[in-house]
Amino acid sequence: MRKLDEQLRVAQLELEDWKEKQVHVEKELDETEEEERSILTELARVQEQIAYYESLQSDMKKELGPPKLSGMLSSLKKG
Repeated sequence: MRKLDEQLRVAQLELEDWKEKQVHVEKELDETEEEERSILTELARVQEQIAYYESLQSDMKKELGPPKLSGMLSSLKKG
């Protein structure tokens, strides 16, 4: 009977160890998921900035593009 009691005690200790490990892993998983959410939020902000600057770059190229022939001709007529 003592051997059975000892085996039961060992099994209970082992179960407690596994429960502690489970709690630790769940805590780390929660922290990792929070970090992932934070990174995804930051990535979304960066993508918005990229889109804004690409649009701005495109607009600037349109405004600062090479002069049109009609504009050059009219400037020659004035001079």
